[in-house]
Amino acid sequence: MTPRRYYLRKRLASRLTRDGLEAVWHAKQDEVPGEPLAEGFPHRSRLASAGYSTVEDLDGATVKELQQAGLSRREATAVLAALGQ
Repeated sequence: MTPRRYYLRKRLASRLTRDGLEAVWHAKQDEVPGEPLAEGFPHRSRLASAGYSTVEDLDGATVKELQQAGLSRREATAVLAALGQ
């Protein structure tokens, strides 16, 4: 698991539990460099809204995880296919 992905998962968990730490995890995630999702990447703006803005954020993601983030099964499948997963 990449550091960005670790911080993203902590951020998403904080969002669900409303423990007040989401902004802290978001800042930590943003401190770690990553390869931005390319223009034209499937559902890029929806992914960014859900917290996924780099390739590293999606490393190891599953269809189920992306569905929980608000994408449909078809959209999640397209995202993973674009990554070669």
